[in-house]
Amino acid sequence: MKKSIIFMMIALGTFVFSGCSTHTFSYDYDELMQNLTRAEVIYIEEKVDFFEVHWYVGFEKNDYEVVAELNLDDVHNLLTALVDVRFSYSRIWLPVSVSRIYSMQGYAIKLHYEDDQFIIVGQTGDYRQGLPRFAQILAGRRAADEDWNNLFSDYLD
Repeated sequence: MKKSIIFMMIALGTFVFSGCSTHTFSYDYDELMQNLTRAEVIYIEEKVDFFEVHWYVGFEKNDYEVVAELNLDDVHNLLTALVDVRFSYSRIWLPVSVSRIYSMQGYAIKLHYEDDQFIIVGQTGDYRQGLPRFAQILAGRRAADEDWNNLFSDYLD
């Protein structure tokens, strides 16, 4: 009996202390281009909450400023560079009893699709209009500062 309790305590301790694992994510060019109608580089001056674990948050037009509207060549170049950016995120295995809030700030890419749908891709994840985020672990992903800032060098004054 003592051995089984000790074993269970060791197993639980191992589970708790190794409860986080780091993963990477990258975008797929073909998926981003499918039904794309136009793209913009935007700037979000103040931090905007875009996702909370327990519910979906909306983005408003007054939350950002359009910095550049991209032509087809620019869209191709920007998305080709974007798919090379690796985002990292941690998968937490412990149950979370409080909401985690994810926010965006700084430069981002707004991709417009058919039927007035859009995606805003930021350094800390993406906002997909009208779609519930069931893959909650991906909401907290983050790109390295240098990789993210290099994306926008051709589009800023």
